[in-house]
Formats: sequence, C-alpha cells, structure tokens
Amino acid sequence: MKPLTAKELAYVCGGKLYGEDRAFVGFCTDSREIKEGEVFVALRGSKHDGHDFIHHAFSKGAVGVITCKEIDVPKGKFTVLVEDTFLALRKIAEYKRKHFKGKVIGVVGSAGKTTTKEMVAFVLSKKGKVCKTPKNYNSQVGVPLSMANFQEDCHFWVIEMGASQKGDVKNLVELVKPHVRVITAIGEEHLETFGCLDDVILGNGEVFEGMTQEDWAVIPKYVQHCYQLTKVITFGEGGDIQAKDIYLTEEKISFSVEGIKIELSVPSLALMENALCTIGVLKALGYDWKELSSHLAEFKPVEQRFNLIKKDGLLIIDDTYNANPLSVRKALESLSMFQGYKIALLGDMLELGEFSKKHHAEVGRWCAELNIDECLFYGNEMLFAYQECLQYGKNCYHSFSKEDIIKYLKSKLKEGTVLLIKGSRGMKMEEFLRWLTD
Repeated sequence: MKPLTAKELAYVCGGKLYGEDRAFVGFCTDSREIKEGEVFVALRGSKHDGHDFIHHAFSKGAVGVITCKEIDVPKGKFTVLVEDTFLALRKIAEYKRKHFKGKVIGVVGSAGKTTTKEMVAFVLSKKGKVCKTPKNYNSQVGVPLSMANFQEDCHFWVIEMGASQKGDVKNLVELVKPHVRVITAIGEEHLETFGCLDDVILGNGEVFEGMTQEDWAVIPKYVQHCYQLTKVITFGEGGDIQAKDIYLTEEKISFSVEGIKIELSVPSLALMENALCTIGVLKALGYDWKELSSHLAEFKPVEQRFNLIKKDGLLIIDDTYNANPLSVRKALESLSMFQGYKIALLGDMLELGEFSKKHHAEVGRWCAELNIDECLFYGNEMLFAYQECLQYGKNCYHSFSKEDIIKYLKSKLKEGTVLLIKGSRGMKMEEFLRWLTD
C-alpha cells in the first residue's frame, strides 16, 4: 500500500480537496505537536475546537488540514473539507486497516493494557516490523489516529483499546478487527460510568464481537466462564499457560512455564501476568514461544509502571501511573515478597462511584493482612482504607496533605526500606517521588 496523496485522501474521507495535490507524511490532532509535512485534523472536543488552531498548525509546518469549515488555503498547502472531521479520521483508519496484510493484535482489560501491548510489540519485533499505539493512545480518537499513522510495510499492528463505558470497545474493535483479541485482566474500573463489575466484564467482552473462525482469544483463566469462545488460550492459575516455581528478589522475578525458566527485569507479579499473556499471543500467532522467551528478560516496562529507583539505601517502587483495586492488589502482593522494611504509600483510586468506600476499605484489609510493615494513605477515599487497616492493629497513617505525608514518611525511612508509591492518575502521586529523589 503506497502513501496517499492529498487528492486520494479527499476521496478516502469523502471530502473535497482545495489547494495543491501533494504528498504528506502523517496526521496530527494537536497543533502544538505538529511535525513538518503532516496533516492537521481539526477535531471538535468538549473543551476545544481544533478549527481555532488551523493557522497555528500551518505555521508549525502542516501541509494540509482536514476541516469542517471553508478557509483560505495558503500557497503550496491544501485542505480537505468534510462534514465531520472525526468520521473522516475514522475513514482513514478504516482504509489503512482494509489494505493492511499483516497480523493485528487488539488489547483490552482493566489493568496491564499498556505494559502488555509494549511487551507483545517488543517480542514480536524479533520476528518482523511492528507498529503499535504510542503511549496509552487507546481512546476513540487515539486508536484511529494511531492507525492512520501506521506505516505501510509493517508485519504486525499491536493496538491498545480503552473503555470507560459500554460500547467503547465495540466502536474500536469494529475498526481494528484484530486477529488476536486479548483481555489482560478484569477488575473494578471506571465504575462511575460502567456501573458494576458485570458491566466491566460485558464492556471488555465487546472485543470478541465480529470474530471470524480464524481469530483467537487470549484471556485470564478466571474469566473464561464469562464468555462463549471456541478458539481461546487462557493464562494464569489453572490456565493453558501457568507460572510455576515463582521466585522474587529486589532485582527480578523468575518463574517457569512448561519447564522453561523465564526471568523478568522487574520484580512484579503483574509483569509476570503480562508475560504469560504475551506467551498466549505468541501461541495464537503460531510461533514457538520457547524460542522467543529469552527476549522477555530484555523487556523494560514503561515509566511509572513498577519502576525501581535506588536512592540513599532506599528502594522506591514507582507505580504512580494509575490505580484500581485489581492493580493495587497485585502491587501490594509484589511488595509483600520483598526483603527489608516495607512501606506502602497509597493514594485514592478514582472513578469507583458508589462502590468507592467498599473498595478502599478492602485495600485497608489487604494492607493489614499482607506482609507489609507500614501503610500510608493519602486522599479523601483512602480514609476508608486507613480506618479499616487501623482496626487490624496495623501500623498506619493517613493525611489529606502531601506535605504531612512527606514529613511523616521521612521520619520513618531508613536504610533497607522498600517503598511502594501508587495511586490514580488524578492524585499525582509522582509528586511524592520528586520530593524524595530531588
């Protein structure tokens, strides 16, 4: 598939071309990030209208714009006039998917989506050229934008798809049409919009809509009973792919699968689950996973996902990117397996709606029951975790102030301490990390 020209782009979008029929190098929806030679897609959002930034995009090097408004076209540039710029972007993604001849892997789940997507892409890069959704571009805009920018000569597409309510995954999977459909994990997430765990299960299960006889599903064993699937590979306890002989140190985690020893560079039980899922994807694609398993040890997780930082005799676990009950449980279980004085610093898990009190209290109970020496809780909702933890006689502390938490924490830190920091994105838990490491 050769790159589109402006005239061909207008045809794909169902729009009208104004200006010069010329080549371009990709698409962008943020005028601040536009690169020389790209096409700016002027999307209308709840807070901003991309049409207000068209001239800025041209000044930054855009050669063309997809727009709903007629504008004067600068010399040597072009515009494509359409009725709906979002639908135009989706049509471009549909066109790219229709002409793509390689394999597509679609990834959904309540936790571990980005890490699994990155790990699958990393291992598959040993077999061919991979295109993947960047960062966590898993939204209704991020996915089609990523697909529109994927290169024509790739062998694999690895696409992360996010969901905050029913219908989100359905809209994306109709576009992506994966050959391998992955659920990384299922747990309480976005309950403000999903409503309950059953709806989370149904929402993520939309990834299986439109499956062909050739497509595979890769899912955790514990959710297999929730879905009617024929071509399925399960991972985790009791699944087709299980971890045995698990051993965790402050440097790594090791385990065996079907007698093959695997080591990962980060001592995280969640990362081990991601590796089992990745093995499932390799099997679904027909590869000898044992031949590729050594590459799992080379994988480095993305920032703020259980990254280890050594500082003045301390070991700090930066897991600050996000949090929900499932991911917090996995992080606490991993922390409990470390040697040394173990402290968990936890911030609110947001978007749990009416179930927030219940799940935060549950976190407090986990903290009390696991082999963790001290627990610090920050935020309005973590007050429920603190109250629950306190009932068990655990050494714990709560505050609504980051400054108070830091002051208390610094009085407790000593050589050999292992500190886990985790909370939802909106809690900005990385600020604790900066105060401790600067």
